[in-house]
Amino acid sequence: MKSVLTLPLCLAVAFALCGCKPAADTGGAAPLPAQSSSTTMPEAAPLAAPADGESIDYQCADLLIGTLTQSGAMQVSFSGRDINLPYVQSSSGARYEDGKGNVFWNKGEEGTLMLDGKQVGSCSRSDRASPWNEAKSRNIAFRAVGNEPGWYVEVSGGEASALLAELDYGERTLDIANAKPLSNAVSGFFGIATDGTNVELRIKREACNDGMSGEAFEAAAELVVGDKSYKGCGAFLFD
Repeated sequence: MKSVLTLPLCLAVAFALCGCKPAADTGGAAPLPAQSSSTTMPEAAPLAAPADGESIDYQCADLLIGTLTQSGAMQVSFSGRDINLPYVQSSSGARYEDGKGNVFWNKGEEGTLMLDGKQVGSCSRSDRASPWNEAKSRNIAFRAVGNEPGWYVEVSGGEASALLAELDYGERTLDIANAKPLSNAVSGFFGIATDGTNVELRIKREACNDGMSGEAFEAAAELVVGDKSYKGCGAFLFD
């Protein structure tokens, strides 16, 4: 006997065979969010200041400087002067500035120096110390230099002020073991060198610029050796 499907059953079978295609199986995982065509990278954190007590010498164009980090600042020493520059956060390197146009921006082995708002130039680490810093380490109280011909003079600190001068690019040396101060009206020292030459060093506390290097100093100096005069610039190293 033939079985006869009822109308409702036929409709159900037809729907099952001809119905819509089911959605693709995702394995139960949630759909991934749409990706943006551009990605924003997080900003790099500012570099931390170097550790306190780190001392480094740099050659900045024609100027040798010494740097010392201490108490969140950097002391920059040059030409007998010391300036203290507070640390300022920077996204690249370690930057120090005082808001007066003095800036040292250190980037590893290199750096950039600005003094009084003027760029001195690019800096690189040096194995030579500034002659002014080296003189200060020997307890030299005053130092002056000059050109044409090149010369320098140093006066030590302490009760007995020894005076040493090298003249004519080092061809002549004068040594006074106990130099005496000049009168109150004129700052400086005088004495007789070991070869019997009269020597007088006159110092004026006024701005002075080296004609060759362009270095700025706090004092003008004149060294009188016998009847010859040498003029230059200098600094008091312990002021």
